[in-house]
Order: sequence, then C-alpha cells, then structure tokens
Amino acid sequence: MSEIQELKEKIDIKISQDRLTATMVVKDIEKLEEVAEEEIESLLDDYKITYGILPWNEMDWKQKLQEKNELIIAEGKKPNNGENGSLVVKQSINNEVSEEEKTNFRDVAKIPMVDENDVLAQLIPPTNGEAGIDVLNQAIKQKKGSIFKCKAGENVSFNESEQTFIATSSGQLSVGDSIINVYPLYEVNSDLSLETGNIDFNGSVTIRGNIPTGYKVKAKGDVAVYGIVEASFIEAGGNVLIREGIAGMEKAVISAGEDLEVGYINQAEVYAGNNLKVRKSIMHSTCVAQGDILCQNGSIIGGSCSAGKVIEVKTIGNMANSKTELAFGISKKTVDRISNLQKKQKELKENKAKLKVLGDQLQQKKDAVGELLAKERIMLLKQRNMYEKTVEQLSEIQEELKELQFEIGNFQDMKLIVKNKAFENVELIFGKYKRVLHQEHKHFQAYLDEKEVTIQPL
Repeated sequence: MSEIQELKEKIDIKISQDRLTATMVVKDIEKLEEVAEEEIESLLDDYKITYGILPWNEMDWKQKLQEKNELIIAEGKKPNNGENGSLVVKQSINNEVSEEEKTNFRDVAKIPMVDENDVLAQLIPPTNGEAGIDVLNQAIKQKKGSIFKCKAGENVSFNESEQTFIATSSGQLSVGDSIINVYPLYEVNSDLSLETGNIDFNGSVTIRGNIPTGYKVKAKGDVAVYGIVEASFIEAGGNVLIREGIAGMEKAVISAGEDLEVGYINQAEVYAGNNLKVRKSIMHSTCVAQGDILCQNGSIIGGSCSAGKVIEVKTIGNMANSKTELAFGISKKTVDRISNLQKKQKELKENKAKLKVLGDQLQQKKDAVGELLAKERIMLLKQRNMYEKTVEQLSEIQEELKELQFEIGNFQDMKLIVKNKAFENVELIFGKYKRVLHQEHKHFQAYLDEKEVTIQPL
C-alpha cells in the first residue's frame, strides 16, 4: 500500500458533486494525531485541489476534526448566472381614472393614448453573467440570460441602435406579451342600438354604455365597455375591459387576444389569450385563459375554468355543492407556436439540403476547371451566405423548441390558490391528473407533485 493510500485510511478529502466544496473527513479518529500538515498538503496535491483553499493550517484543525469528524478545506466560486432581458414601458398603461379626472359617475376607466414619435418602450438586453471556478481550478459555466422577445406591431417602429419602440402615429397603446401596437380608436358614446348597429373595426373600440342582447363587436385592437354586456358577441385582438359585467344568459361569447378584465361573469363563454381578471364572481360559465385567472376577492361557482398557469380565487363552489371544474394545462398559444416552428424547421431543413447540393456542385466544378465563371462565383458566394443563415435560423428554432417543449411538461408553475374555502364537488384537473374534493377545504393551494394533485395549507 502506497503512502498516500495509507494516509487515506486515517484522513481523506471528499469533493462535493458540484465540485464547489472540498471537505477533510476523518477515517480513523485514533490516528488523527499522527497526521502532519505536510500530509494534508500531499492529499490536496493528490486530488489536484488548487483553488479556494482555506487557511486550515492557521486554525486548530485537528481539534475541529475531533469534534465534528469533518472540516471544509476548500471552497470554489459559484457561477453568477446572467439576468434575463426585459421590456421597460415608457408610457402609462394604467386605465384607472383619478377622482380629479372624473366628470361623472361613468368615468371609471381611460384608454392609454400616445402621440406620433412617442417612445413607447425600451428593450433591456440580457447579461452574460460570470463563470464560476471549482476547487480543481476548472471553470463552471454560467447560464446566460435570455433575450426578451418583443416586436413592433401596427403603427410602431423599432430603433435598433437605441433598442426602443417608437409610435409612428397617434392612437391607443396596446402592450401584449410579445408585441406592441398603436391602434386608432372608435368611440360610441351611448349603448349599442339600431342606430349604431354591429361594429367591425380594424382598431380599438370604446363603448360608453351597454351592449344589449344580439349585438356583435369585433376589433383588431382593444375593446372597452363601460356598462353591461348581455347575450352578445365580442372579439378583440388585444385587451377587453368590461367595467360592469357580463349577463350572458348562456349566449354571450367574449374573446380577447390578450388580457380580459371584467366586474363579473354570469352564464357566458369567455376566452383570454393572456390573463382573465374578475373583480367579483364567475357563475356557471366557461372561462379559458392562456395565462392566469385572477378572482382574488370573488367566487367561482359552477361551470368550468381553465388556466395556463395560476387560478387565484377567494371561494370555489357553493352550499348546494354545484359541480365546479378548474383545469390547468398548456396554452393554445404555445401549441400554435410549436406547430409554426416545426413547420418552419422542416422548410429550412429542405432548403439547407438543396443549398448543400448546389454548393457541392459548384465546388466540384471549381476543383475540376480551376476557375468559375463570374456568374458562377457570385452564385457560390450567395449559396454560402444563404447556407450560413439557414444553419443559424435552424439553431435558433431548435433552441426555442427546446424551451417550449420544457414548458409543455412543466407543471411546476401551475397552481390553484384559494384564499377562503372550496366546497365539495370541486374537480381539480392538471393535464391528465384529476382530484375531486369530497369535503370542504380552507385557505390552501393545490398543485401537481409526483403525478398527484396535492393540497397544502397556505
């Protein structure tokens, strides 16, 4: 047995799995007094530990080892991950009206408006972070921050050098998840009636009254309704704000491409491309939100509510134990994005194969004759440039698909938060996993853990 092996029978060094910590461990406490400092140095050399060595020989190391049987001897430097990029909105998007701005009791919301050449928002780039160093003096790669993806929509331009979004016309500012638009505005200063008719507008619409039964409102931008929506149809590419509520009579259908904010929902179908915010209650309705459903101060009674991430509510169900379904799962927006990326990936792979064949043919001719014609040289240069761009685009698509595929199988951010209580006959659905509440639960959160719907007190 070699000297170093004999030494390891008395005392050894254990390197943590992440290689950030090296710890002296006593093997034979009775022979600890025989160990000399030089032998510890030889152990460090044997394990090639050269970084972050602590001044162990300046402390009473043998005494500490006798007390605890181990002592940290070296510590590495943890990697500092980069911060993700972000979007800073430079204009106010608050729709609340202050008391000073009110002229009558119906002035309860305002539309975020901007003028031509206004700076709307600025992209903040991600940071790279800093690599760490393990106790073996090897680099530990850090995770770089992700770019915040946002593009200029209608009536908006992007200044590349300053990373800012600029309004190219006056109108209503609409900031979505990944796009900024400025829409022109169409206003109706009364209830919809035979005088106004149905509305189909390519900008945003504000109705300072009610939408009675049977009317249709379609807008590519936002829709704001100051009164009540009855059994009618609303479709918006942007946000929907209904100040009062929806009295749907099982016929109303409301759809928003982004956020939908409403006072209450009763017997209606409601779809939100991002978040659904309800100030009072959701009753016997079908609600689908690709983001969160937020009803923190109200109730969800009967019907079905489906969210891509979080449902936060005060009370679920009622004393009559009306069946109420709450579901969590992948958003349609994500499914559509994956489908589009896969289609684009297929096209790029086909183009890459064609470009490779063309490049090989031109290169073979050049090798055979020694020189290409001017037209062929230009073609070869174009081929190489297009091939490199195609490879780069394929790499970007592959990276985004990886992130989205993770989101599909990732239930960790999906949960139910109940601030008051849930009655019996409430069904919780996380993908293919279900749980029906057979008794009353109070102040809890529910989430998927190890393929089981788990309930935990708040």
